[in-house]
Amino acid sequence: MMFEHNSKNVRYPSQLAILLGVTGAGLIIGSLAAFAIWTMMTGEAFPLKPEDILQPKYYKVNMVLQAVSTFLMFFVPAHFFAAICYRKPFTYLGFNFPFNSKQVLLLIGILLLTFPLSASFAELNKIIPISEYWAAKFKAMELAREAQEAALININSFSRFIISLIVIALLPAIFEETFFRGGMQNLFTRWFKGPWAAIILTSIIFSIIHLSFYGFLVRFALGIILGFIFYYSGSLWLSIIFHFLFNGVQVTILYIMTMKGIKNKNIEESFPIWTGAIALLLLLYLFKLYKQTSTNIQSKYIEEVTPEDEFNNWTAKNL
Repeated sequence: MMFEHNSKNVRYPSQLAILLGVTGAGLIIGSLAAFAIWTMMTGEAFPLKPEDILQPKYYKVNMVLQAVSTFLMFFVPAHFFAAICYRKPFTYLGFNFPFNSKQVLLLIGILLLTFPLSASFAELNKIIPISEYWAAKFKAMELAREAQEAALININSFSRFIISLIVIALLPAIFEETFFRGGMQNLFTRWFKGPWAAIILTSIIFSIIHLSFYGFLVRFALGIILGFIFYYSGSLWLSIIFHFLFNGVQVTILYIMTMKGIKNKNIEESFPIWTGAIALLLLLYLFKLYKQTSTNIQSKYIEEVTPEDEFNNWTAKNL
């Protein structure tokens, strides 16, 4: 959420072109950085086979690659886009908007309900009818992704648990939310004059980026939740906190199971499918409370930093 006087009056199609352009540049720079980091840390040429990259001896370099690549692919492009199109990029992205402890407590309640809801979407994803050819393709992609995650999240000590919390949970939460909610959703919300189409489109792209057909609906639902957390509050920090907690809970459970010698299991598999319907109803209620709380904070903040006539114009357009 940001004020219209912050805009440099760049047309929305041009803003999208700029966002796509800097994202493409970020992908290229990120790839070049990966080659350079690999060479410096290992003294070897970059492997051509993914299985060679994921060997346990390369754990540290993979952690560095993960942190640097997500920073260059998501945070840097979003910041450059906002700096080009808006006078106060961090205000546009949502870093400067206030929040309070009540919103955080509501986020924790929403988080607890997200897991049974995700379980239902995971089961629904499994019954989507697809051809045998594509089923085999998607399963192969899933196995490759799981192998990569297993190499990255090899939590066999407390020190690696802390590293995983930072690299797998915290940094992606900051970098991805900056790009998808602060950058992309913000742009689409203004362009489409409303949140629904913007949040749905951003959530689809957010899920596709993770390259997991069998996890598509789960990440799509997560994107919807993150989208409304950001839209109702205007604070990117709240969506970052939620994203971090969502990832952090799973990393923590994986650490506990690993240390106890329990076979890895997704947290969503612990819930029967019918719990998703109950979770959805409770989520709608918590979001109602969250929206009310956030609107009160918005009103106080806007009254403090904007003239009365500009405040009225802004609320008429956005609330």
